[in-house]
Amino acid sequence: MLGITRGRLALAVATLVLAGCTSQLGPSAGFNTPDTVGSLPADYKAVSADWVRASLKDPNRTLTVLPPSETVAACNIGVLGKHFGWRVPVRYSVSAEEGCGDCNAEKTVYLWFSDGKIERRSYFPDQC
Repeated sequence: MLGITRGRLALAVATLVLAGCTSQLGPSAGFNTPDTVGSLPADYKAVSADWVRASLKDPNRTLTVLPPSETVAACNIGVLGKHFGWRVPVRYSVSAEEGCGDCNAEKTVYLWFSDGKIERRSYFPDQC
């Protein structure tokens, strides 16, 4: 077999497979670049509040839209790469009926704006 051992063949195949991987898969996979984010919409507070209220069992809950990131931020999409956008945190109250057990507490959700709309949501500021 031309002097190639199985170990070297496996190493060569693994190298070729890994060479085809990339951390930025492109827009078709939901990824973008800092240059393609655009600006944060002027009505981001209203859009954010409406979006979060639509996902709550009780849309009349106390809700606060916190200040957005000062610059374009990035969040990790698993091991695949990063998504860039304006990170807008929204804090809202949570009751026992919504999975908080026997407490009344608050949760924060991070909304990621790009292209003038909400593209992603996360519960951690660096993951989406």
